[in-house]
Formats: sequence, C-alpha cells, structure tokens
Amino acid sequence: MHQDTVRGRAFAMPLTSPAYPPGPYRFSNREYLIITYRTDPQKLRDLVPEPLQV
Repeated sequence: MHQDTVRGRAFAMPLTSPAYPPGPYRFSNREYLIITYRTDPQKLRDLVPEPLQV
C-alpha cells in the first residue's frame, strides 16, 4: 500500500473495513455513543500505515 492510497482512502479505521461510511453526515436530535479502545501503543505503531501517526 502506498502513502497516496492511504491519504486518499483513510477517512476511518480500520482502513480496509471502516467503522462508518464516508460523509457528509447530518445529525439532528441524536444521542451520542463514544467508544474508547485500549491497546498496546507499540503494537498500534507497528500496524498503522505511513503516513498516519499514532
């Protein structure tokens, strides 16, 4: 995978199976759900493709 590919497609992670579709988004009278993930920082750095940074 090349940096240009990542820049062009990286709107959400994981890159190959994003958690939500690309925008635009419109929210009205909505409640929000925030999900927090925990992971080993070094393992995450090993997996994140360039030019993205952790």
